[in-house]
Amino acid sequence: MKKILLTLSAFVLISISTLIIILSTIGIETNKFNSFISQKINKLDNNLNVQLFTVKFKLDAKKLSLYLETKDPDINYRNISIPINIIKAYIDFLSLLKTEPKIEKIKLTFKQIDIKQLKNLSAGFKPSNLTSFINNKVQKGKIDLDIEAFLEKKNILDNFIARGTVSGLKTEVFKDINLEKTKFTFIADKTDILIK
Repeated sequence: MKKILLTLSAFVLISISTLIIILSTIGIETNKFNSFISQKINKLDNNLNVQLFTVKFKLDAKKLSLYLETKDPDINYRNISIPINIIKAYIDFLSLLKTEPKIEKIKLTFKQIDIKQLKNLSAGFKPSNLTSFINNKVQKGKIDLDIEAFLEKKNILDNFIARGTVSGLKTEVFKDINLEKTKFTFIADKTDILIK
């Protein structure tokens, strides 16, 4: 009897360990969440169209949290393609048993964005002073960007944190003051922008 219990215990431990390793590294691919995530994102704005191809169910071992991940989604905002590399949606999985699943956080990792792409996207930016500056004063540059969006109970945006690096920036600051080959990092939320 002891042998059977030890063998069964070892089997259960090995199975759980294997599942944790698979979820932490490869993940489990599923199609069940594609339409759910697309619908939730598309509801945020009528000008937004999101199509997901593969979604993986994974484990964030550092935060002991489960999330859904998709790579290279097809996202268009006002008919302009947005270069996103990875989307991670951290979902309260107990809420999946209810009628309205709760998304706790969405993390977006963008592909490198050129200033020309940013100028196309900037039509929807607020405040308009930022849009005016980007379109009229910035000539060159590239941006690497990660955004974490935190959602409230009804999946409404509560706050965000944007982190990134701007490199090769060429801009006119004032009439005769220009910056060239400028590089800096930044972090921003709803209230502040810090540049280093």
